[in-house]
Amino acid sequence: MDATPIPVKVMLHTKVTDSGEEEETKLSSDGTLYRKSDAVYLRYDEVLNENDNVNTTIKIKDEDITIIRSGAVSMKQRFTPGGLKEGTYESPYGPIQIATKTDSIDFEWHELEQEGHLTLNYRVLFQGEEAGYHELAITLRGEEL
Repeated sequence: MDATPIPVKVMLHTKVTDSGEEEETKLSSDGTLYRKSDAVYLRYDEVLNENDNVNTTIKIKDEDITIIRSGAVSMKQRFTPGGLKEGTYESPYGPIQIATKTDSIDFEWHELEQEGHLTLNYRVLFQGEEAGYHELAITLRGEEL
């Protein structure tokens, strides 16, 4: 993979478990995948409702992932297996300090087949209190130009 962006179809599936309750979300979006220096970047847009969009960039470098979201939601968070990483989440009420404790990361991109996936399993802590277990699964498929 080189710096030329590859158009991809992004299928996002998240499951959040908090206090025994599960909430699942599925989203499909168009995005791009490209390499810059020694990292792979995935960019896509999320449409929350007719007025609110979120631009998402995921930087994947070895076992270190950074997710940057901007728009209706603003967030910057790092994920490293076994590590506790602090980040910020901008809410309408101001910034909130969050942290993540990552259990696992798995990223694969198959150049010839133009498909791959990213899975990320982590715990979220707001102000030091656990606020749920997150399972994020993204499936990527190259699109015909």
